[in-house]
Amino acid sequence: MNDTTFGLMRQVDDLLHHRFGLRAFRTPQKEIILKALGGESQLAILPTGSGKSLCYQLPSLLLPHPTIVISPLIALMKDQVDSLAAKGISAHALTGSLSTTEQQQILDDWACHAVPLIYLAPERLSHPLVIAGLRRGLKISLLVVDEAHCISEWGHDFRPDYRRIREFRELADNPPVMALTATAPARVRRDIVYQLGTPQSPLVTHETSVDRPNLHLGVRIAVSSREQRRLMTEAIEDNPHPTIVYAGTRRQAEEWGEWLRGSQSRRVRVYHAGLGPQVRKDVQEGFTAGTIPIVVATTAFGMGINRSDVGLVIHVAVPESLASYYQEVGRAGRDGLPAKARMIIRYRDFEQREMRLRSSEPDPAHIMRMVSAMAELPVNRQVRWELDDEEMLGPIVLAALHDMQMVKVGDKSGRAIAVTRKADFDALTVPSIVHRLRQQHQYRMEQFRFMKEYVFSEMCRRQVIGQYFGQTLLPAPDVCCDICDGRQHPQLRNTVPDWSVVTELRQWRAEVARQTGVAPYIVLTDKAIQSMALALPKTLDDLQLCPGIGPVKRDRYGAQLLEILRPFAVQRPMAGDASEVLQTPKTLAIAMFREGIPISEVQRRIDRAHTTVMGYLTEWIDTRSAEEWAHYVFRMMPADSYRQIAEVFGRIGADRLRPVYDGLSQAFPYDMLRIAQSVFRKGVHL
Repeated sequence: MNDTTFGLMRQVDDLLHHRFGLRAFRTPQKEIILKALGGESQLAILPTGSGKSLCYQLPSLLLPHPTIVISPLIALMKDQVDSLAAKGISAHALTGSLSTTEQQQILDDWACHAVPLIYLAPERLSHPLVIAGLRRGLKISLLVVDEAHCISEWGHDFRPDYRRIREFRELADNPPVMALTATAPARVRRDIVYQLGTPQSPLVTHETSVDRPNLHLGVRIAVSSREQRRLMTEAIEDNPHPTIVYAGTRRQAEEWGEWLRGSQSRRVRVYHAGLGPQVRKDVQEGFTAGTIPIVVATTAFGMGINRSDVGLVIHVAVPESLASYYQEVGRAGRDGLPAKARMIIRYRDFEQREMRLRSSEPDPAHIMRMVSAMAELPVNRQVRWELDDEEMLGPIVLAALHDMQMVKVGDKSGRAIAVTRKADFDALTVPSIVHRLRQQHQYRMEQFRFMKEYVFSEMCRRQVIGQYFGQTLLPAPDVCCDICDGRQHPQLRNTVPDWSVVTELRQWRAEVARQTGVAPYIVLTDKAIQSMALALPKTLDDLQLCPGIGPVKRDRYGAQLLEILRPFAVQRPMAGDASEVLQTPKTLAIAMFREGIPISEVQRRIDRAHTTVMGYLTEWIDTRSAEEWAHYVFRMMPADSYRQIAEVFGRIGADRLRPVYDGLSQAFPYDMLRIAQSVFRKGVHL
C-alpha cells in the first residue's frame, strides 16, 4: 500500500467516525467507496437497511465535483437532504416543485461546487435548464442511480424516465456511475449493467446475501373475507410494533384502512398516490416520527422510509413478483430484531390476479392507434403528448419508440410529456413494439409463476427466495418461516450452475484433445465451457450463442455436448433460453435486434465493428425462425426489394454476392444483399 492509498483510507475512516458518527463499515461499503474514489463504475445490490446511502454520500465529500443522485421519489430526496443537513453536509434536491429561480440557483451552486451532493428527480434529466447547464460544462464526479431496478423494463417498478440516464450521462462526458438497488433478479441485473455500463467503463458488481435471518416469513390463504379479517386481526394484535399493510389498489387500501380503524385501538392511516401531496407527506412523516403506528398503503409507500423498528409487514393482495414482495417485506426488521412478514390473501384474490394477468396481453389495435396518432406529429418539432392516466402502456410505447430512435422523449409535466418525432414510421413499427410488449407480458407471467411457487411451496420459503435470486439460503436456526416451524428442513434444490457441469465438460475436452493431438483450449476454451455450464443450452441454435462455439464447432461437437448437458438441464431447467441467460456481445446484439434497435445503435452500444454486428444479424436469421426476426429484417429491407433480390438469387444462385450485386445494376448495398442471402437460404418467399 503506497502513501497516497493509505492517506485516502485514513480520510475515509475519519469521515466515517467524525462526520457520519459510525464506528465501522458494513460489508462491502468500504470497497464500494474506494472504487468510487478511484473512478470505477459499479452496481451494488444490497438489502434494505444495509447502508446504501453511505456508499455515495461519503465519497462525495472527497470528490472534486458534485455527486449527482437520481432518485425516484421527492419525499425520499427531501429526507436525504434533511438527514445530511443534520450531519453538517450541504445538499440540494432539484425537483419540478421549485421555481425557475430556485432551480437556476441550484445549477449555479452545481457549477461552482458549492454543495457536494445534488439529488435529481428522473423527470429533470431532460429539462432545458439542466441540458443547457451540461452543455455549458457542468461537471459530475459521480453519477448515482438510486433504486436502479427502475431502469429495467423487466423490473417490478419500471420508470420510463430512467431510460434517459444513458443520454444524460453521455452529455455529462460519461462520469463514473454507481447503481444501487435492494433487489435485482438475474434478468434485471443484466439490464441494469447493459443500460448503464459502457465498453470503456463496465460496471463492477457487488452483491451481498439477500437473506434477512431475523425476518419470519409466512403465508395464510383464507377461504373467505371473514377468515381473512380474522387472520389480519390475529397478526396485528400479536404485534405491538409499527406495521405496514400493503394492498393491491387504492380502493382496497381505503377499504382496509376503514375496517382497521374500526377494529383497532391504535391509530391507522391510509397512503396511496390518489391522495393529495400534503396528506401523503403527513402520513409519511407521522409514520417516521412514530405518531402513526399502522399504515395501510399501496406499493407507493415505503421506498426510502427511514424507520428501522417496523415489526410487521402484511400483504393482503398478491404481489406482482418475488422481487417486489421481498423488497417490501424488507422494510421490516431493519434494526436486526425479530420481525414478521405475512401474506394473508384469499384463494379468490389469487385466481382473479392470474385471470387479469392472462387477459392483459398487449392489444395490437390499441398500440396501432397510439402509434398512428404519433405518426401524424410534425418531424423535428416538439409537442406535448397527453399520457393515459390509467395505465403504463403510453410511457412504455414511448420508451420503445425512443429506443428505436424514432422519437425523442423530453421532460414531463403532470400527465403531459414532451415528444419529438425524429423519423417516419413504417408498417413494421407496430409489429416491432407488439413483439417487445409481448415479451414483457411473458416475463410478467413468468414472475407470477415464481410468486405462485412461493405461495404454495412445501419447502422452506427462505430457500425459495434464495433460488429466485440465484443464491443458496439455508433455513434460519431460530426465525425462519411457517413451513419450517416445528418441521425438519427440506433438502435444498440446486438452482445455480455447479462445478460438476464444468468438470464433466473438461473431462470430455481432455479426451477429445488427446484423440486429435491438439491442446485442450483448441477444442473448447474455458469461457465456452463456463458459458455452457451457466446456460445449459438444449438445442444446437442455443449452443451456438455460447462464446467460442461457432458454426464449425457446433457441427463438429454439438451433438456430443448436448448429450453431456442434457441430464443437468433436466435437473435444473432454466427460465428463458440461452440468449437470455448469457451476456455476450452476440446475445446483447440479438436482444437489441428483438427490440427493434437500429444496427448503427447496436454497433455503438456493444462497441463492435459493423461487419461483426452484421454477422450477428445474419446468424440470428440463420438460426431462428422467421417469426422471430421478420418484424426487424423487413423494416430494413422492404418486401419489394427482397423480391427483386430473391429473383436474381433464384436465377444465378446465392453462393456469391458479387454476381448478384452486378446483376441488380449495383442498386442495392452489400449489407442488404447479405441479409437477403440469409433470408433466401431460409426459404422465405413473399
